[in-house]
Amino acid sequence: MKITKLTHQAAAATGVAQWVIVMFTLSQAAIVVLLIVFMTRGDTHRETLVPPVIHRSFWVEDDAVSKEYLIEMGVFVAQIYYDVTPANVDFNHRILKTYVDPVYYGQFETEAAAFSTRIKADNASTTFSIATVVPDEKNKRIALTGLLNTYLGDNRTSSINKTYIFEFGLKGGKILLKGTRETINENKPFEEINKKPV
Repeated sequence: MKITKLTHQAAAATGVAQWVIVMFTLSQAAIVVLLIVFMTRGDTHRETLVPPVIHRSFWVEDDAVSKEYLIEMGVFVAQIYYDVTPANVDFNHRILKTYVDPVYYGQFETEAAAFSTRIKADNASTTFSIATVVPDEKNKRIALTGLLNTYLGDNRTSSINKTYIFEFGLKGGKILLKGTRETINENKPFEEINKKPV
């Protein structure tokens, strides 16, 4: 008994008992804080919306998207596809493939590879200067009209007015590219598509 009494007296004199109590209290507080953090965090699934740079608000709902979202996506896709040089064409198309619907992937891969080969073989660069944007919110497609400029070195070799249509679809709350085409009627860009049987 004297040993126990002496141990308590030594601990009290050196402050070990108080130190143990303080450390125990701090560890319990840390556990409580961690428990609160884990319980309030929640395990929710987050889907990152595209495009990566957003200039205005938009909405996505079930199988519909706002025209603002279509405009953002259309401009993003057009710039990443057509604003290219021999140095970045493969990188840009690799990024764009992450936004392509699996149904359209094979066709896109073929078209992008041919375009990339031509850019590198000619040592050319292109830019697409968008002038007008016509969204078709109901059918999730957008028409972009502008000048497609082609350069060889410092010289602009062509500047052609083009209208491209980009068609999108929704999968899991994410908008994906389903098809692209060029149209000749910039005033009514969707007219020839609407005439075709589905």
